[in-house]
Amino acid sequence: MKRQRGQAVVEFAIVLPFFLLLVFGIIYFGCMFADYITLSNVARSSAREAALVGSDDYDTIKGYYKDNTKLITNIYIWPGKDETDEDDSFTIEKITTAGAGNVPGSVKVTIKATLNTDFPAYGFMKQISFPSEYEIKYSMHDEKAGT
Repeated sequence: MKRQRGQAVVEFAIVLPFFLLLVFGIIYFGCMFADYITLSNVARSSAREAALVGSDDYDTIKGYYKDNTKLITNIYIWPGKDETDEDDSFTIEKITTAGAGNVPGSVKVTIKATLNTDFPAYGFMKQISFPSEYEIKYSMHDEKAGT
């Protein structure tokens, strides 16, 4: 009977690291997906707002979403309130010519988020081919343009 108890402890010691790796992997992928959903919502909301107010207030819209949006984790970095407007990580532009899915008279929002190199599991994430950058594009018909 004592030998079987020792066997169970050895089996547990062998299985535990794999189980913890699986659990933490699920948690990290969940956090990554939550950040993606947050950025998608920001792109959709800012495109909708830009389509409603017109091209005069694009900088105001960008500033509002930069200041008031925070990602759930710090796995990815996107332009927050400390970033400058010269950065192309968050752009709102008016589309004037047709082509490749672009409809004239619409607004296009592009958000880019890059993998945080200061994140504790960065080296491991690079080895398992985590995407190093998200690029989310969203376009919406500009209602101010009237076309």
